[in-house]
Amino acid sequence: MKRLVNSWRLIAGVIFMMLFAKQVYSIKYSEGDLVDYTMFRYITSIAADQRVVYFGTTGGIIRYDRFSKTWLDPMTATNGLPSNYIKELAYDPAFDELWALTSNGVAKYNFAFESWFPDFKFPSDLVINHWNASRFPSLFTPFRYEYQDGYISDPYMRNFKITVGFEDNNDLMYVGTWGMGPVIINTRYLNMELMVFGPYNSNISKVIEIDNFLWMGTDYTRAERGLTRYNLNLKQWKYFEPEFTTGLGNAELTTGLADKEFIWLGTKGGLVLIDEQETFKTYGTFSGLPSENILSLAEYGGFIYIGTENGLGILPSTGEVPDSTFKSPLPEKYRFYGQRINDLLVFRGSLYIATNDGAYRFDSDRLKIQHLDTPSHDLASEVNDIFTDSQKLYFAVKHGVIIIDVNTGISKLATDFSLADRWVINEIYSDSTYIWGATSLGLWRYKKADETTLLYTTADGFPENNINSLVKDGDYLWLGCREGLVRFLWNAPGRGD
Repeated sequence: MKRLVNSWRLIAGVIFMMLFAKQVYSIKYSEGDLVDYTMFRYITSIAADQRVVYFGTTGGIIRYDRFSKTWLDPMTATNGLPSNYIKELAYDPAFDELWALTSNGVAKYNFAFESWFPDFKFPSDLVINHWNASRFPSLFTPFRYEYQDGYISDPYMRNFKITVGFEDNNDLMYVGTWGMGPVIINTRYLNMELMVFGPYNSNISKVIEIDNFLWMGTDYTRAERGLTRYNLNLKQWKYFEPEFTTGLGNAELTTGLADKEFIWLGTKGGLVLIDEQETFKTYGTFSGLPSENILSLAEYGGFIYIGTENGLGILPSTGEVPDSTFKSPLPEKYRFYGQRINDLLVFRGSLYIATNDGAYRFDSDRLKIQHLDTPSHDLASEVNDIFTDSQKLYFAVKHGVIIIDVNTGISKLATDFSLADRWVINEIYSDSTYIWGATSLGLWRYKKADETTLLYTTADGFPENNINSLVKDGDYLWLGCREGLVRFLWNAPGRGD
């Protein structure tokens, strides 16, 4: 009888979803195809089934597998939730359903269909919260952290309230905080462990890859700002806040690279050097840079070339600030003062320079600079990005992507003419099959074989159309936008796109 009731509830749920679902995407995704990592540090609620703990946050639902001790993919509006702001969570063991009360309505998750279904009434009687501050007069905390009266204090004396908790049968309590994210408390030994997950802030200014780490920054319009570093192998997150990280003055990331000794990050507030001990140092106009708004970087001939909004700067790769005796390999007449240096690329012994006034090639051995163009003058105006696959050069311009075969000199335009007068191509990547573009209108895909194009937008489930950056990671693309860090499985078999 119970199985029959379950079946009828499932059928009714499917019919309800078909009639009243608010979002019908043009592409049918499987779970894990499209994942949005937002800011998950503010936890409002908690639920648990036999294996997984669910944390409701102001940015969606994050899921922790208690058995494997690993994080699963988060659930957000991209996956069908009515809203990212979760007010309450509940798990119904009788029907194996996860319920969410959001700021935009009620939904329940069906595990068989891997889908969210809209509903009317949230089961408040199933809400759990095992947290009781009076039960824990004291706790052993990580180094430089403190606990008192239901609050955790970080090394900078900021207090974060514990909001909810779930206690399992293994002497562990999973708790959520307001601003610090999730925490595990061992109820037998009374110690706690921080569970950092997701970017510091949802508003991603840029995502870049350096030595199998993803780095992402925060748009400086946000009150809470920080750099986030994500280890792609270990799947670990770490934050660096300008207000509390000596030598880091700005978290609005724009570009980055690694040389043999250091990591170099460009921000809108200066050039940042990070050494092996993770100490930071920032260079600005006082270090001889033409501007503190850094747009691009390249290591070339033992020097770091720095593209800014006001021309090209240069520093020794040792990180030493040049003095009056410094002999620069870049003559003053080649500094492009007054121009935006949108991108820099080292290719076959030359430095390629993308500016708001075209593309150039600089040869430091011959101290020669050359303006690049095509017979159609495609590179005569602003170039936003440059990419190479070792055989061809790709230039992102207003009307598309210019492909130049470096062996023959033949050029070709890859574009979608229906978009060319409306978009800005922020960043490009090319493999053997596709050209990918992070654009102001969405994620653009150009198929080389037949020149067909596809634009992924919010109509396809993406959280934002304006994609500011992309990183290719095997079968995945990582995308930066104002609504989070997006992971997209671009070659899912049988999906039809």
